[in-house]
Amino acid sequence: MRISNFRSAIAVFFGCALAAGPSAAQDTLRIGGTGTAIGMLQQVGAVFSAATGVTVEVVPNLGSTGAVGALRDGWLDIAIPARPLKPDEAAAGLRQVEVLRTAYVIATSHSNPNGLKSADLAGIFAAEKPTWADGTPIRIILRPRSDTDTALLAELFPGMGAAIETARRRAEVPTAATDQDNVALADRTEGSLVGTTMSQIKTEHRNLHVVPLDGVEPTLANFESGAYRFAKKLYIIVSRNSAPVAQRFVHFPRSPQGVKALRETETLPGLE
Repeated sequence: MRISNFRSAIAVFFGCALAAGPSAAQDTLRIGGTGTAIGMLQQVGAVFSAATGVTVEVVPNLGSTGAVGALRDGWLDIAIPARPLKPDEAAAGLRQVEVLRTAYVIATSHSNPNGLKSADLAGIFAAEKPTWADGTPIRIILRPRSDTDTALLAELFPGMGAAIETARRRAEVPTAATDQDNVALADRTEGSLVGTTMSQIKTEHRNLHVVPLDGVEPTLANFESGAYRFAKKLYIIVSRNSAPVAQRFVHFPRSPQGVKALRETETLPGLE
């Protein structure tokens, strides 16, 4: 994320916070993170607010690194990056307290996509003119090299790192800057192919179709049982001296009400 965008988002947010007054700030939880998590945080935050009376302010457009930086600098109470803390971030007084997970999926605007084998995905990304089974062109959408999803694709699917670099050399292959840009571009591109999450598709009500991988649909039941094995992790990060309101939210995902709210967003608490 660009620094100018981060500063603009923070300025807008705190302008609203100051207008609300100091008493409102004491009952407000400030949270932000990777774009994948925004819709989930809004839904789960609403349930948490109804249960506790605490207002949850979800700050958009921060990204993983921007949110961790905002937490370190005292602008946020909780950060939800899509990566673990780096050593320098932990040394600065931040700590990971929980991990959430959602199914990482391959999605498309194609109304009736054929299933794919996970071992074949790298070949599709590297091919000059890949097609769906019905002959419709597959139009790949990439993410920036520095984005966590680029690294995740390479981690989950054999050969994908090199295939992505091959795809970058084709001028017609676009790169989406953010998680929201990624699914929005996929929505309006015929035959698109992107990596995203079930949580983002569900909470943002995206008109995308999920591609079965290795014959398995990424339903919540299949994901929870391990039948569908591709996951994206979301890390709950707080400061070592986090406020009591942040601690209340940290414990919420393990409560019955919190688990129910998470499941409604296609998200699960991390494995013990």
